[in-house]
Amino acid sequence: MKEGTCPNCETLLAPADKYCANCGQARIGKEDLRGFLDQFLGDYFTFDSKIVRSVVPLLWRPGFLTTEYMEGRRARYIPPLRMFIFLSILFFLIFGWGASSHAGQVQVDELEDTLFWDRFFSNILPKLFFLFLPLLALVLSLFYPDKPRSLVKPFIFSAHFHAFVFLVFTLYGLLSGLLARIDAAQVNLVLILLVLVYLLVYLWVAVRRVFPRKLGQHALRFAGAFTAYVLLIVFSAVLAAWLLR
Repeated sequence: MKEGTCPNCETLLAPADKYCANCGQARIGKEDLRGFLDQFLGDYFTFDSKIVRSVVPLLWRPGFLTTEYMEGRRARYIPPLRMFIFLSILFFLIFGWGASSHAGQVQVDELEDTLFWDRFFSNILPKLFFLFLPLLALVLSLFYPDKPRSLVKPFIFSAHFHAFVFLVFTLYGLLSGLLARIDAAQVNLVLILLVLVYLLVYLWVAVRRVFPRKLGQHALRFAGAFTAYVLLIVFSAVLAAWLLR
């Protein structure tokens, strides 16, 4: 490859440079269809591999992504906040689709309550989740303090955990929609109970992996942190609903 300059910032590029050292832009090859496809497919499959490497442990290996991030192995995974935002958007899209599919079944006397909850879930709940993220980080920093005290690890953990919650409930929403079509209400009830149990077990294992303590200490700290976080969630949701009324 010949010497040249970066078309983005005009920095001189050496023959072996594949990326610009100044701005990070990939070196553009031939301006033809093959060069375009090579660049597009390379970016796509790199992102695709990051999805697989991130989503699988997010579902089945509690706390793994946070420990990887804190140990500096970050390039192979989707960044925590980007994953949180992406999965939150996906969740609310699926949730909105499911809610709209039942809109025609609402009776006239239920319309006011339906509109209220539609506003709550579409406008208020997404904002609350962005509040829950730092709240969980704060609770964890209080119950599982590190030396020196820092909010970085609790915040990264919170981003991964809430991304996991969005992913699980997105999958649940899809399955629930299928069960509703075949009138399997009892199966749906069992499914949501299993989801809630899995969330609790996942959080227990994830916290112990990222903030290791002896079992007895972990049990006491986890009970306190979980209770505090649930109370904060309930208080925030009730306050938001009251203000919306």
